[in-house]
Amino acid sequence: MNHNSKTSPPQFSVIIPAYNQARFLGEAIESVLAQTFQDFEIVVINDGSTDETEAVALEYGDKVRYILQENQGLAGARNSGIRAAKGEWIALLDSDDKWLPEFLERMMARINEHPQAVVFYGAALCVDEWGVPLKQVVGYRSIDNSRLYHALLRANFIIPSAVVVNKIVIEQAGCFDQTLRSCEDWDLCLHLLSEGKTFYGSPDVLVHYRIHGSSLSANVENMQKSYYSVIEKHFGVDDRHYDQWSEEKRIAFGGFYRYQLLTNIQRRNEWQGADILSKALKSDPALVTDLDFFYELALGSQPLGYRGTDCHLTLEKNTRCVETLLADLFALTNELEILANRSAIYGSAYKTIALAAYNTGQFAWCRKYLLKALRHQPGLVSERMVLGSLVKSFLGGRMLYILQAFKRSMTMGGAK
Repeated sequence: MNHNSKTSPPQFSVIIPAYNQARFLGEAIESVLAQTFQDFEIVVINDGSTDETEAVALEYGDKVRYILQENQGLAGARNSGIRAAKGEWIALLDSDDKWLPEFLERMMARINEHPQAVVFYGAALCVDEWGVPLKQVVGYRSIDNSRLYHALLRANFIIPSAVVVNKIVIEQAGCFDQTLRSCEDWDLCLHLLSEGKTFYGSPDVLVHYRIHGSSLSANVENMQKSYYSVIEKHFGVDDRHYDQWSEEKRIAFGGFYRYQLLTNIQRRNEWQGADILSKALKSDPALVTDLDFFYELALGSQPLGYRGTDCHLTLEKNTRCVETLLADLFALTNELEILANRSAIYGSAYKTIALAAYNTGQFAWCRKYLLKALRHQPGLVSERMVLGSLVKSFLGGRMLYILQAFKRSMTMGGAK
């Protein structure tokens, strides 16, 4: 039994904010009730919904603590749940996502293994509107805690439904900022990391992250505004005095312009962003060799849930668009620092186009763009990954299949 019917405090308080997501809410609640670790309470906050959210929540009786409030936004709903929570650990679950049965058990094990950490996060598998699994995994990168703050400044990759945080720590931080209509989870993570709090990330894929048109993240304009609001809150405005900025401010604003450019391309298929790219590179020159950034450019408007796979990927078109974007950048800019990095920028772009081609089995395209990358950055030939990809691209898919089959047969023969 879970702790909703007990008097002693539970280990976890599962906070589920709900706003007009009645069609998904039951599945989220059921995924908590099905946990192999049962020491929890469920708190559902109805944030002024006008659909059947209340009816769905009340179906579960005393298995769920139900709070109804006027609409305060996602941050306000989560804060109401945290204030009502009795558990030592706050587990966040958005009403349109769900957990696999081992989520809380695995989180409890991580908590016991890493007592110095106060925030734990994992990975999530993207699913479509109907819960059908897609191919993309999001929400975790193998980054040491000492480098996590800078990595998270550059790009927000932590999925809230894959997060567990100590209740006292989140209360001491003032909970979520209710002036933000989105990105409030990212804002809180940045605040905790800036204070030296320890995070622990795990590659465990125990969350289903639902992709659908009515999610908050689908509103590109609002997400970009909230993203900028978080950066402005932590570092002030973009006054263009880059040489006077701290390293963290440069990374943060570079990350914002990176995000703006990529979301315009991915969600709107808008590639006319040379001015945004220029701002990104002027803010944070390290983006010149940021392969994650150029890889996302190579994927273009490939939808979330499929990115990096061979589904809905128009690599030839994306390549033309990337080359046009870079040509526009160098036609637009008179910044000596950017002009001096022309070869490095083209090398990074071509290398990641080749990588996307290799990952999706387009070996001829991979070979073509690896050779282009080497012309701009001859030093790449010493990289094992580049050399290996080049050799395999010359072999082609059929030969690789034969070699792999031969290797398997030799392994099986040696095992007899």
